[in-house]
Amino acid sequence: MNYFCRTTIEAAKDKIRTFFMMVEADPKSNTPPSLKKEVLLEQHEYKEFLLLYHPKATIMVDYILYQTEENVHAATQPEIFEDLIQSGKATILSSGELQIEPTDKKDKGGVVRRKKKSSPLLVLGIVSGVAIIALISFQGGKMLGLSHKGNADTESNPGIIAEDGMIIPVQNVIADDAEQITVSIDRSYAAVPTEDLQLKGTVGADGSAQITLPEFDKTDFFTHVSGYTWGFTTDPDGTEIEYYGGKTYAFQADTRLYRVLEKYAGGSGTKEDPYLIDYFDQLELMGEEKARGYFKQIADISFPEWASHKPINTVNELKADPNTEHFEYDGGGFVIDNLDAPLFDKVSGAVIKNVNIRNAAIQSEVYRDYGFIVCNAYNYHYRAENGTIYETGETLIRHCSVSHSSITVELSDQEEAAVTTTEIVYAPEVVPPDLVDEDGNPVEVTTTDAPEKTKKAEYAIGAITGNGGQIENCYVSDFEISAYLEDYILYVGGISGKPANVVNSGVYNYSANGNIFNAGGIVGSAEGARAYDAKGQELPEFYGGSIQGCVARSVTLNSEIAAGGIAGIGCTNVEHALISNCYATELHISCGEYEDEARTQVIKQGFIGGIIALDGTGKYGHTISNTVSLSDFSVIGKKEKSTYDDTVRLAPAYAFYQENIQTVINRNTVNPANPKEIFTGCFIFGEPDEFGDETGNLAFPATIQDLLPITVIQKEENQNG
Repeated sequence: MNYFCRTTIEAAKDKIRTFFMMVEADPKSNTPPSLKKEVLLEQHEYKEFLLLYHPKATIMVDYILYQTEENVHAATQPEIFEDLIQSGKATILSSGELQIEPTDKKDKGGVVRRKKKSSPLLVLGIVSGVAIIALISFQGGKMLGLSHKGNADTESNPGIIAEDGMIIPVQNVIADDAEQITVSIDRSYAAVPTEDLQLKGTVGADGSAQITLPEFDKTDFFTHVSGYTWGFTTDPDGTEIEYYGGKTYAFQADTRLYRVLEKYAGGSGTKEDPYLIDYFDQLELMGEEKARGYFKQIADISFPEWASHKPINTVNELKADPNTEHFEYDGGGFVIDNLDAPLFDKVSGAVIKNVNIRNAAIQSEVYRDYGFIVCNAYNYHYRAENGTIYETGETLIRHCSVSHSSITVELSDQEEAAVTTTEIVYAPEVVPPDLVDEDGNPVEVTTTDAPEKTKKAEYAIGAITGNGGQIENCYVSDFEISAYLEDYILYVGGISGKPANVVNSGVYNYSANGNIFNAGGIVGSAEGARAYDAKGQELPEFYGGSIQGCVARSVTLNSEIAAGGIAGIGCTNVEHALISNCYATELHISCGEYEDEARTQVIKQGFIGGIIALDGTGKYGHTISNTVSLSDFSVIGKKEKSTYDDTVRLAPAYAFYQENIQTVINRNTVNPANPKEIFTGCFIFGEPDEFGDETGNLAFPATIQDLLPITVIQKEENQNG
């Protein structure tokens, strides 16, 4: 008998999460199991809830315990649990409640919890669709209509929203005879009021007064400029923000400030002074301006339910020195919530780092490449007449994460689709090289003996990128891909569909289902990337193809041709490509062509591998070294060119929890093409957390272990600095 809970945790009206979790019965007791607080505290979903909402009050937990004879486990998808309940195959055993105090929040993994600062915004009540806004007039620099005696000392208190969109901080009463400094803010731009706003602060021992400046209501359509930020300057003709709204500054003398509007949240776009990003519409402005220069995110960004994101395109010009990046986006370790589209679409020669995508969902009917960070990363080459080679360089994606997110590619109305799909054609911008014949015509793949049953497959999907990119130190958790268009997706991977290289990256709790040809826990294809000329035409140069220091755990793959724990397809046109210092465990794989959706009546079996499922059409195979593969599968499902040496181990599932695994995956791997190039695994044993459970600890990259704590620490430092 198996037991699971439908668990709902709630910290406030709008801070609720429901998820399913397995519950183990005590083998020494005949009593039914129950949900214990210490078990809940170790759940991945609970920890993500703390990171997302930072609750301060008591967390209320409601749960219903079910029992079933069906085969369910920690990686089972929520829809399956729901089906078991609805069909009666799972029955209620008990229910209950728990209360968790804020003191219980720190988990064993040492994740630092940032205390969320109180918002400086005034809460508006909306009655029958009319916002009741408290307005206040000013005369002679003093607020009218308030019963304050004396002047006010500015603090970070909730403010009052004025008619011009300014959120004026509430001031505390101070004595009339106290030494004060006054900040006067010019409001002559406004119709009402036109008098200066005066904010006063008490002079401290250091001769300065701490005064918090007003913010501006970004939800006010008539005063907010999309993609821009209001601030203040001491220069009446100034164009750059010197003082930001909502910030507290130490003023040494009476100061007069003027309102100024600046692109993004400030900055000039240079490496030393990057454009600052702190609001969702600034990302849209980046797309409109084709995102040149340097950008840095300085706050969490959450897209409103009504807002839709248009993916940002930024293609660098060709240059002789590709190391001089012209575009860089630093997410600062902050979160981007509720995306409904890829953050970036087509990029080249870019650097994208420290970006964390959460609670995002792409739902599309368009047949193309998809990735939450980048859809397509291109490397363009051009040889000038003087022999100089100009190139954009490969896009570097470092220290990024995607969690609690999904990509769904299907037609919303299947009946209507039957009429319209013959007329709609989504032409690819670049046809993958292994899908064209000698004349450059697309090749259709025949999957049965009947010639009329042919299936077309193109494009690549992954959480970080769809196609291309040098991916390092990235992490993916709770990610789902569903593809149910008539045409198949060619490559699907937890990190990337078809990248250049992937290094020190991890995938946990990931599933891929639907019309998919080749799927892998880390990548769909390890073929590597291809260079293009200035016009977007394919060049013969290939590069990349190596997957090193990567881990895939709790992976469910349903594909038709190939499914591998690390890569669906091996082989590349690059010599000496490596898959090293990797492992994949808790794999649930079904591969083949089936007559029914339930995948019970097989027509043709696919290829499954613990590391690589199938060698593709590349000239050279991969060399697999210092890697551990599940003994349930062959290391390589169908081996033609790829090989593995005697450093590779086949191991049962339980062996992945033994510390001796590190003696394999942490060994030095020498690049055959360059003996001086040595890769060393960075796997460690840690507390049960993202990759651990109640039965024992599992080794995973230290860089991945540090990702979420570093994110929170960086946010704290950024806000305090």
